[in-house]
Amino acid sequence: MSGGHFCDGYPYYKVSQFADELEEEIKENFIKDDWGYYKGFSQEILNCMIYYLPQMRKIAEVMRAVDYLYSGESGEDSFMRSIKNIEEKYD
Repeated sequence: MSGGHFCDGYPYYKVSQFADELEEEIKENFIKDDWGYYKGFSQEILNCMIYYLPQMRKIAEVMRAVDYLYSGESGEDSFMRSIKNIEEKYD
């Protein structure tokens, strides 16, 4: 087993992937594309999105731990260890 209890596929992976792609978009905010355009969001907007990136990654990890618990991949003890590790990582 490797999770997969909730939804079709692995929704936590999609959240994590979203955060990764958003981080790349933020980095490229002022880089012109092939047609000479760029996003050009203000620093205030970028800071807001940057603030939420770790929270997105944290919730993706919590979602994975919950999915593993419900799929039988982990038990209650390992679930709680995972949650503790996630909390410490994002403190």
